[in-house]
Amino acid sequence: MADRMAGEIWIGGKLPRSLLAELPISDLWLDWDHNRLRSSTEADILAARDEDGLLHFADDEAAYGEFQELEGWLREHKIPYRRHSDGKYEYTPELVEFRPDLKGKRNRNVFITTSPEGAPMVFVSDVEAITTRMAKLAANRKRSPTQRLQSLEKLLQKLALALPPKLPPLPPFEISDG
Repeated sequence: MADRMAGEIWIGGKLPRSLLAELPISDLWLDWDHNRLRSSTEADILAARDEDGLLHFADDEAAYGEFQELEGWLREHKIPYRRHSDGKYEYTPELVEFRPDLKGKRNRNVFITTSPEGAPMVFVSDVEAITTRMAKLAANRKRSPTQRLQSLEKLLQKLALALPPKLPPLPPFEISDG
């Protein structure tokens, strides 16, 4: 039996009209008050978009805080989304960003640990290891300034990798002919 926790998902990008009938949203709630779409027609789906133009669904009892069928379907059809899941027991809150059009594998499907409010978090151990190495580098006067600068640049790259990537906002959700 799956652990149940709150999750919400925002869908952006272009959904080809030919896939509209396949979009697996019939059992989902539009908000935390358990309001559902009136129907799965194009007009009702477009009318359900939020103030940012995104299609949004929420479930306070989602299996693992995920929308497994919908997320798999969106990835298969390369439609971008963002999902936030609450934490519970051994599960930490997380933000999942799927951006199929971005270059670099790291940016296509990103998992970010968050606070319960959804703010991205980094692991102290990752940052401490880098700052310890930076302090040693600053104290080491035996290396030339060029060598120290090269080492510092490598440490800054490691620090950048410890941080969540900066992603563009989701594009508004649209239904297209393509």
